[in-house]
Amino acid sequence: MNIQKYKNTLVCAAGLLAAAVLSACGGGSDRGRDPILGLPAAQLVSVSVTPATATVLVGGSQQFIATASYADGTSRNVTDLSTWASASPAIARVTPAAGLATGLTAGSAAITAAFGAKTGAATLVVSAPVPPVTPPVVVELTGLSVTPASASVQVGASQQYIAIASYSDSSTAVVTNNVKWASGSSAIATIAQSGSATGVAVGNTVITATSFDKSASATLAVTPAVIIDPPPVVPPVVPPVVPPVVPPVVPPVVNPPPTTPPVIDFPADGGIGLGSMSDFAVLAVTTITNNAGGTTFVNGNVGAPVQNVQPQQGTGFINVKSGFDLSRPFEDLQVAVINANNRPCNVLSDAGIDLGGLVLRPGVYCYSGAINLTGKLTLSGNGPFIFRSTSSLNTAANSTIELTGGARHDNLFWVPVGETNLGANSAFQGTVLSRGEDIKVGDGATVLNGRLLSGKAVVLLNNKITR
Repeated sequence: MNIQKYKNTLVCAAGLLAAAVLSACGGGSDRGRDPILGLPAAQLVSVSVTPATATVLVGGSQQFIATASYADGTSRNVTDLSTWASASPAIARVTPAAGLATGLTAGSAAITAAFGAKTGAATLVVSAPVPPVTPPVVVELTGLSVTPASASVQVGASQQYIAIASYSDSSTAVVTNNVKWASGSSAIATIAQSGSATGVAVGNTVITATSFDKSASATLAVTPAVIIDPPPVVPPVVPPVVPPVVPPVVPPVVNPPPTTPPVIDFPADGGIGLGSMSDFAVLAVTTITNNAGGTTFVNGNVGAPVQNVQPQQGTGFINVKSGFDLSRPFEDLQVAVINANNRPCNVLSDAGIDLGGLVLRPGVYCYSGAINLTGKLTLSGNGPFIFRSTSSLNTAANSTIELTGGARHDNLFWVPVGETNLGANSAFQGTVLSRGEDIKVGDGATVLNGRLLSGKAVVLLNNKITR
């Protein structure tokens, strides 16, 4: 009888245990929360997702956790029991049963977890990766060169040297005015910071240009100055005195020989050769300054290593800035100036002159003062016109030059030692050869038949220039 009693008790306990197990295995529902103790099921209040906000890079992942909260104050991890989804699957995806989110493209996506009748959400921000920063390219000075590599001048004469810099990006530039010049022997030759060397005494010296830790050299030979002896003075021939004839004889009438004006023998080669400069209408060793938004127009090549505003040019012409490509024209400029200065003077004056109102024939005109032009200058005749000045060349506003009788603009040369200033609205003709000073062209001035070739700088302002 007792055995039967215990047997019934065991069967009852086993039944209650089985019922509790079946109730506890109810999946995501809240039915039969604690049937053993006889307590009613706790109600599911909310589902939260953590972290509430997360940030990943494109391709990065973030694990989210889903937690269920109940009315009796208890909670539990339901990450693997929830259904996960992304509101923006193009931006981020999430594994449906594990809560692992992965960023796909830059943007923001809501990540949700559904458990029972509740849903929790979090925000995943996907950021684009930051591109690497490329450091700027540093251009360094790699070398210097000096042209000409060797030269020879007489005592008292000058030689212009040009310094060209080479850089690590394979570019070059003329830096004549930006280097430090030195002569190996100042007793033989001196050199200015503009690169112009002057012979002092007979001998040889080395000319050096230095910039930072780079330097380059050239040789200079100074030869004796050539002194031309004046022609010997021939005393006049005195005819013998013839006594009068007696009886007096009427002497025959003798007509004096016609007077022939002296003939000036001009150089056989005519004008001055320009070499590689012949295609240039404007050339400067240092800079060309032109007004922005102006009307400057150049019908010919333009050349200078530095130009603030490139002037407009006619079809087929080029603008040259490379120091290497400009080195030959700069050398030809020095040769042309020397050629002009070696011509014998047909007119030699110790003062300056105003050419306004004059009519001149071909020849070499040499003045120790400034050459000025006010009004109109007329040049007449077929042959070279060369005007040299140890000072400046200046034309007044509205001044003009007229060529008649076979005179040509390509056989007209102006060679001042000082600065050239062409007045506003003036009409200039001919080639200016300025070895070491600026050429400044006034507002609206025209050089319709000529060239502006400077060993320093050229300043333009609403000009028309045709070579």
